[in-house]
Amino acid sequence: FTQHLRFTGHTTPWQTKKLGDIYTKAGSGGTPSTSIAKYYNGNIPFLSIADLHGRLIKTTQKMITEDGLLHSATWIVPQGSIALAMYASVGKVGILSRPMATSQAFYNMVFTNDSTRNFIFTYLEEMDLQRKWEGLVSTGTQRNLNAGKIQNLVIQIPECNEQKQIARFFQTLDFLIAAAERKVSLLKKKKQAYLQRMFI
Repeated sequence: FTQHLRFTGHTTPWQTKKLGDIYTKAGSGGTPSTSIAKYYNGNIPFLSIADLHGRLIKTTQKMITEDGLLHSATWIVPQGSIALAMYASVGKVGILSRPMATSQAFYNMVFTNDSTRNFIFTYLEEMDLQRKWEGLVSTGTQRNLNAGKIQNLVIQIPECNEQKQIARFFQTLDFLIAAAERKVSLLKKKKQAYLQRMFI
C-alpha cells in the first residue's frame, strides 16, 4: 500500500468508501430529439463533451428549451455538481458553475459539502490523469463507463479538515494554471496584432 503524501498535522488514516455513499444525489442526463427544432436554442445550458475545459464549466455550446427538458431524460443538475464523462472522453470531469442540463454522456453527482466535492473532483481528475478508469471501461461500439461501476468505485478519503486542505491546494493550482493560460492567450493575440502591423 502506497503511503499518501500528507499535510503536516494530519495522521488520521484515510477511510475506504464507495463513491455512491459520498454524494447525495446522482444520475446521467439525456438528449432532447435533435430533429425537433423547438427543443433547442432556449435558455437552459446543455452540457456536451466539447464543453469540458478545466475545473469549472462556465458555458455550453448548446442551449435547450423547457420543452426539450420536459420531453427527454435530462434534468437540471445543480450548480456545484460534478459532471463525469461516461462516453467518448471517458473519465473527464468538471464542476458546473451554474445549473445545467446534460446529455446521457455524463454521470452527474451532487454534494452537500463543497470541500468533499472539491476533494472528489481532484480524486477523479487524478484517476483520469493516471488512466485508472481503463480497467473499468466497457468496450464495444463505443468505450464507456456505466453508472454501477461509478457508484461502486472504491476510494480512499480523509477526514473533513484534510479534505478541505487537499481540495484548497489543488484548487489554487488550477486557478494559477487558468491565469497563466489567459496570459499566454493575451500574449499570442498581441504578437498576432504586431505581426499584422509590422508586415503590411
